[in-house]
Amino acid sequence: MEQALHSVLLEFEHLTLLTVTVGLLISAAVRTSRGRALLPNNGFGKIRCMSYGGVDLVAVSLLLAFYYLSFLVGPQDREGMVMTPELIVVNLVMSLFLVTIVLVTVQWVGGRNPIELFGLDQVGLSKWLLWVVLGILIATPLVLYLSEWIRSAWLEPVFGEMKEQEVVDSMKNSSSLVMKVGMIVSACVIAPLVEELVFRGYIYGVLKQFTNPLFAIVSAGALFAAVHLNLPALMPLWVFAIILTLAYELSGSLWVPIGIHAGFNTVSVAVMLSGGGDVGP
Repeated sequence: MEQALHSVLLEFEHLTLLTVTVGLLISAAVRTSRGRALLPNNGFGKIRCMSYGGVDLVAVSLLLAFYYLSFLVGPQDREGMVMTPELIVVNLVMSLFLVTIVLVTVQWVGGRNPIELFGLDQVGLSKWLLWVVLGILIATPLVLYLSEWIRSAWLEPVFGEMKEQEVVDSMKNSSSLVMKVGMIVSACVIAPLVEELVFRGYIYGVLKQFTNPLFAIVSAGALFAAVHLNLPALMPLWVFAIILTLAYELSGSLWVPIGIHAGFNTVSVAVMLSGGGDVGP
């Protein structure tokens, strides 16, 4: 069953990457034929991405290639992966590597201020809390329900009963306090910061600039869902990514999807520790 699940995920990743590539090529052809940039892309929402250029396309390609290669060379039985201190350290190093690519490209190569580019100074604490609470209240029940419904109604009739991931089992049953704290911090703090910077802040912004907002929202969300390599959570995480992107656009600050993401993951971890399933991104 693990190989079948791996094949489905691989095909979805192929389709997503192909869609992004074709979308960029079509957009480039349209821009060339009109002889000018399509400025209305920046008229949607509060996120302005006019400063993105060719170097950002290269950086996004490197990010996607990194995720794709890590999927290809990684174990096919993702559900059987056991969380270890070494794996936590590897994940931390990978996160630092991805953040470095984004920040080096944005600030050192592009000469832009990340605080201004990602709207990190655009929302006060009270408004941030309101956005985050509202986002968590909308996203959490919807995503958890979709995950359970898709698993029981669609996947298990085809693939059979799906076992709980070893990572979830490790979080529930680990006797090491350091391990458990490390996994919780990784899920509830590090993952939201890194993934929102990479996917919402950067990949989405670049795709919005070079294609159009709707295509960017859908395709960046699909990429976000695909890299989590969890078939039952694929569609729920896609929906979650769209919610996060809309929150980013409506608020104008990357802190808002970071907060919603962290809150959602915290709820997901609490559900796991209480005996529920796994869906947290």
